[in-house]
Amino acid sequence: MLNYRKKILVAVDGSAVSDKAVYEAVWMAGCSKGAFPNKVYAVFAKVVHSDDYLDMFPISPSPAAGEDERRWEEIIEMVFLVVRKLARENGVELETRVVPGPPAESIIRMAKQIDADVIVIGGTGKGRVARSLLGSVSAEVMNKAPCSVYLVRA
Repeated sequence: MLNYRKKILVAVDGSAVSDKAVYEAVWMAGCSKGAFPNKVYAVFAKVVHSDDYLDMFPISPSPAAGEDERRWEEIIEMVFLVVRKLARENGVELETRVVPGPPAESIIRMAKQIDADVIVIGGTGKGRVARSLLGSVSAEVMNKAPCSVYLVRA
């Protein structure tokens, strides 16, 4: 069997299911420690408003003028905390990236850009009605991804 370096893209957003996906991605990357170690790319899709993340990361209730960038920095630091810690503990090479835009589109664009071998993404397992009304990032990624997708359930 030919061994070569795998590029594993993991989508992160700071949620519990995202943390589970991070564990799986780091485990996958750690399976090959030979001449061609795998690499994990942790990707966070930066949406328009930092307020969208207040339910997961309580920060000051209302930003003063010019504080939005500081809030984003705090959110991004918290989002990447788990993946940085796990990669360091397991000796896995890691690159973190923040990409602007809607999550599914950003993840797919990044997978194409780095020529990812697999995308690891968390899924909440919403029912058919909720998924059709609210949409599903993981479903869109699975349908449009340029590579294999590993879905981690909550």
